[in-house]
Amino acid sequence: MRDIARLTGVSVSTVSAVVNNKPIVSPELRSKILQAIQAVGFHPHQGARGLRSSRTNMVGMVMTDVTNPYFVEVMRGIEDEVIKNSYELMVCNSNFQTETEMRHLNALYAHRVEGVLIAPCDSYAVREILVASHAPLVFIDIVPIGANVSSVVTNNLNATYEAIRYLVDLGHKRIAIIAGRLVHSTTLDRLEGYRKAMQESNLPIREEYLEQGDSHIESGYRCGKNLLRSSDPPTAIFALNNRMALGVLRALRELGVACPGCVSVMGFDDFDWAAVCNPSLTTIAQPTYEIGQKAAELLFESIRAGDQGVVIEPRQIVLKSSLRIRESTGPAPQSWVPDYLTFSKQRP
Repeated sequence: MRDIARLTGVSVSTVSAVVNNKPIVSPELRSKILQAIQAVGFHPHQGARGLRSSRTNMVGMVMTDVTNPYFVEVMRGIEDEVIKNSYELMVCNSNFQTETEMRHLNALYAHRVEGVLIAPCDSYAVREILVASHAPLVFIDIVPIGANVSSVVTNNLNATYEAIRYLVDLGHKRIAIIAGRLVHSTTLDRLEGYRKAMQESNLPIREEYLEQGDSHIESGYRCGKNLLRSSDPPTAIFALNNRMALGVLRALRELGVACPGCVSVMGFDDFDWAAVCNPSLTTIAQPTYEIGQKAAELLFESIRAGDQGVVIEPRQIVLKSSLRIRESTGPAPQSWVPDYLTFSKQRP
């Protein structure tokens, strides 16, 4: 700042006022100082400023899988809200590893972030996260079981219930589910929606129609093949994650099973590729951008309340999803037996 002051012929305190966005400098002088700042490539030391002011204007985000388009869209909503509040965002990826998750949280706290947005690895194992918290927390998508925390989620149970009822209305009775990780609240809620819809439709919940994946394409492919190779294959498969649905479509293509002629497929989450793949995918669309935006709003509410010494009660926001019907679902076939099963039954 001394260099900037010398170049522009002003005091260091005037440069400091411009750097800290104080409205006491004339527009002409501010413009001159900003041009000098840009010319010399000056950046304020945020760590030093934070130590002096107890503010860093930084928030952190920890997500389970940075490669999942769901989190990319959520992060867009968060980032826009963060910029609107003149903050910066630090993003970390836990890759579904609880040890990595805690390492990132500790690093964020070491950088004195003023709040954290988190999609935890395990809905049951969040006590350590809550105990270690040094700043306001808002949970996204995956929430702790039985804990009163601020969170933003979609109506996972009702969304799955409505999707299964849609398949039932198409005449499907043999409906299979490929679930994600059972330690995630989202998976548990979606499974409950499946159970409720099947029971209300007087349809059996068959153990062989329940497959567990891990939210990646390969698990959807593996589970899809298991279902299609069963002695009584389903006429509809609902993958409770966007990428597992891609794996199911791949399994259908490799085995030569017509979709939706023989098997209907449905996914959870809607992105650009869902409308252009062949067949285009029927899916539940979550308001991903709004999830991120609302979560960031909750976080800044807590930060501002803390600045005023006010403790606010945790809030839970549940957003509505929508069913987008495309080509991958259709009426249940009268009967079908895959060619590979017919061939195997004819062998001695």
